[in-house]
Amino acid sequence: MGFQTTINTLLNLGVIGDIVLDEPHRIEMLTLDGSGGTMGYGFTKSETTGIATVGGTIAAATPFAGIACLPKQLPAFGSSATNPLAPGLTLQPNSQVSMLTFGSLIVNIGNAYNVGDQVVMTTATGVLGSIAYGGTPAGGTIAIPNCIVRGYPGQAAAMAANATVGGGLAIIRLSTVY
Repeated sequence: MGFQTTINTLLNLGVIGDIVLDEPHRIEMLTLDGSGGTMGYGFTKSETTGIATVGGTIAAATPFAGIACLPKQLPAFGSSATNPLAPGLTLQPNSQVSMLTFGSLIVNIGNAYNVGDQVVMTTATGVLGSIAYGGTPAGGTIAIPNCIVRGYPGQAAAMAANATVGGGLAIIRLSTVY
């Protein structure tokens, strides 16, 4: 066996909620409502209280709050009282969570996607999906302003594999939403 001649610089896409590109990003710490949420989902917030709610309709009194990010800075609560160290993406009710409003991160897209698609959010659950850029969101979903599916060299094969099997991990980019 010969010496290794190539090195993979990106061995895995990452964890949902990870910021993976070295670029400017904007994060706001928000308190979740009593329902909690899930890492990598979309949230809206009340303009009067500043409390974030998973999903929701984006309007003047409830703007887009961002996508929950930075899973490694949150305490792990596990899956139950008997398994407190189990990995999970569940966000506890009334906890402080980082919300990305500008930048790129890893999320799970629930349908087949292409780079350049517009990202949509299910208003009831905050689950992310995609539609062709400029398309009309289906009932029960709303387009996240200035948010597209993005790719970058080195991960094209992994993203293409996820895109053809009906969804999976993707890198999305949020631009200024204000």
